[in-house]
Amino acid sequence: MALASIQYWGLDRKPFLQRFAMGINSADREIALKTGELYASIWDQFDDAQWAQFSDDHFNKWSPLPKENQEFIKGKICLDAGCGSGRAVRSMLLTGAKKVCAIDMGVGCVRNTEDRNKDQSDRLEVKHASVLKIPYPDEIFDFVHCDGVLHHTTDPAGGFAELVRVLRPGGRIVIAVYGRGGLMNFAIYSARMFRNIIPQGFMFGLMKTLNPDPVMLYALMDCMYVPIRKNYYINEIREWFDDSTFTDVVRMDSIWGPYAYGRWMKGEGYIKFRATKLDTA
Repeated sequence: MALASIQYWGLDRKPFLQRFAMGINSADREIALKTGELYASIWDQFDDAQWAQFSDDHFNKWSPLPKENQEFIKGKICLDAGCGSGRAVRSMLLTGAKKVCAIDMGVGCVRNTEDRNKDQSDRLEVKHASVLKIPYPDEIFDFVHCDGVLHHTTDPAGGFAELVRVLRPGGRIVIAVYGRGGLMNFAIYSARMFRNIIPQGFMFGLMKTLNPDPVMLYALMDCMYVPIRKNYYINEIREWFDDSTFTDVVRMDSIWGPYAYGRWMKGEGYIKFRATKLDTA
């Protein structure tokens, strides 16, 4: 039996149920749905060639998984929490994962993830769900990946706790969130002051007209119009791991880190950690 069935739980046919079926409160749910559909509208702008290049750039150049994690993924059961366009899912499938489960609050993101990975459908399961309420039992995954998602939720620490819950002892986790400080963040939050003045739809159409590159559209909409955009100091994220049962906690570098342009520009940069869950039995 194929694993790749998009499990909307009836949500694609009955949008009204989206307000009740996620297992999270209404305020969290509305923000998550709005965020998910914003990103879905962006991923829909990528044709197959652009998406393939975007995915390759992300995992080979911009924010790569370490080779030891790539080796670890082979033959493992993995979760991508907040799958977006399915680019991380693709990476894990091609790396040799036994099975990849993916969740996202955007119905369009769920659709994108399945459509972009049709050739690997026998090892893929996609669910319309929130990282704040992951629809899987405790300690089921060998590898958990959540890149650029927690900082868009109403409860990032609660989302992290959910990721820890579903990770098996001895399993590995990779998370990434936006860092604080730097000129770039100052510019982003200055621009966000205009998002209630310049309608999102108008800016979306203007950007598509002025620059057809969907990566540029992604960069602008991600910075300016996503409902929640939280930033952190690195020590705040280390505390998440310190308060849980992890070892080998390591910050991973990337082109978005503070090292490429200096802290004056990017502050804490893009904070990405990998770690291994301890077996406390």
